[in-house]
Amino acid sequence: MIIGLLKSFDPNLNTTLFPNLVNSLAGGFFGYTIIWLIIFTYKKIRNKEGMGLGDAKLLSAIGFWFGWMSIPFIIFFSSIAALISVIPDLITNKKKLSSQIPFGPFIIIGTLIFLFSNDYIKIFLS
Repeated sequence: MIIGLLKSFDPNLNTTLFPNLVNSLAGGFFGYTIIWLIIFTYKKIRNKEGMGLGDAKLLSAIGFWFGWMSIPFIIFFSSIAALISVIPDLITNKKKLSSQIPFGPFIIIGTLIFLFSNDYIKIFLS
């Protein structure tokens, strides 16, 4: 997280991929908060833990690196990757809907998809 924040002070970085200090701080806060809200809401509804804070810390670090605008895309891409991975096991009854699945690797996959498709996303948004 600290390295992701400190990179905001380097003027030689690619500014289209790496945000300025304000966007980096907002990304860290937004990344942690969105996962924390999901954890909190699930715990209130189901009265059990559904996700660990490691995922929140990971998404916070990614937010520090790539800014707050990357977080919705990374969550979307990681959720799609997780669904693609889990649906075949659900169909063949190898897993149940209550099975625990580590989400951290899918956050990393979502981040890689975001990095490789960043130029296309910027074209789509403009």
